[in-house]
Amino acid sequence: MWSFAWQNLLSRPSRTVLAVVGLSIPILGVIGLFSLSAGIRNLARDTLGQVEGLMVLRENVPVAILSDLPAELVHTIRQVPDVRVVAPEVWKIAPSIESRSLFARSAANLLSRTNEQRVQGLLSSTVIEGQDLVEHAKLKHRVFEDHLLPRDRGGGRFLMPADRGKRNIVISTKIAQENPAPDGRPRKVGDTLRIGDQLFTIVGLYETGSIVLDVTIVMDIATARDLLGIKEGTVSCFLVEPTNPAHLHSIQAAIQTLVPQVDARSTSEFNMNFGRIMGELDVFLFLIISLALVVGCMGIINTMLMSTSERFLEFGVMRANGWARREILALVTLESAHLGLLSGLLGGTMAVASALVANQFLGGGLSLAVTPRLLGLGLGLALVMGCLGGLYPAWRASRLKPMDAIRQGAQ
Repeated sequence: MWSFAWQNLLSRPSRTVLAVVGLSIPILGVIGLFSLSAGIRNLARDTLGQVEGLMVLRENVPVAILSDLPAELVHTIRQVPDVRVVAPEVWKIAPSIESRSLFARSAANLLSRTNEQRVQGLLSSTVIEGQDLVEHAKLKHRVFEDHLLPRDRGGGRFLMPADRGKRNIVISTKIAQENPAPDGRPRKVGDTLRIGDQLFTIVGLYETGSIVLDVTIVMDIATARDLLGIKEGTVSCFLVEPTNPAHLHSIQAAIQTLVPQVDARSTSEFNMNFGRIMGELDVFLFLIISLALVVGCMGIINTMLMSTSERFLEFGVMRANGWARREILALVTLESAHLGLLSGLLGGTMAVASALVANQFLGGGLSLAVTPRLLGLGLGLALVMGCLGGLYPAWRASRLKPMDAIRQGAQ
């Protein structure tokens, strides 16, 4: 019966190809969107994995740039047992850079010379991080300082307590390239960079490899407040480093008990919250793709209805020669399953090829992740949709009586 089903499909190649292509496109969409979702999850996990300790934010605020807290809370948090360092930080979206606003920078990214720069520009906006340089110098793990370029590559130095109140900054190589010097070369250590209406001196260059982190301009917290118009007694968050990482959860509970209006979050919690958001996004994406899957399934139904209508005589002869209704039903359903299988294989192949091409233009730690699980999901969906699309035509063909089928097929 398998070979018979294949022969029936091959006897009408044009119709078969159109049905397969019609269903393979939504299968490509399913695999492509979920692979992008998986890539973003991996990027978030790798990025958050570079940050250790606890981040103390205002309650119910998702990210630091939306958080505002009284700076005096630092004294309360320091009273918690096993807390080693409490480092205040200010995080905000950067004002105009070299007289270019956020909108102008986004437009420039779209018109940049390489596809990779265009993609990365769409995914990120430059932010300012103001650090309490004295407290940050006490941290064992300092993300940006740990990724400072070597001196032989022009990395310069990181900010020190002596930079307090000064307009010295550390930027990423990405920001240096996006804001070139007047002669067209990327900014380097020793150059100046105009942010807002102030001129800053670049003292260091870093490169984390993550588009989430490589959009940060690091400066002294007092300098950041002056630039951004933030009150002196305000911070965005506190970075808390424990004396022993094993006590992280007890410190977290103690902070939230002492200061009810804050959330103390670990890296794993950020990952969980992000995963929950991405899970909801996956459901939304699947609902959208479901519409395309229904359209693809309708293509299968149309193809099989046309095929069965043209083969009434064939079915009548088969019934007269002893074929049971269930065998006719199985034959037609098997043909539609073959269409689903071909659609799944084609959609999966296109997804892998598209991911390989897209990953050539993506960078900063983001890549499409087409996993065997996703390919299996796409193939399974295609088979299910193919079988569902063939059920009604198969039932219709199996219900015909032999003589009625021969009579209709002869007309």
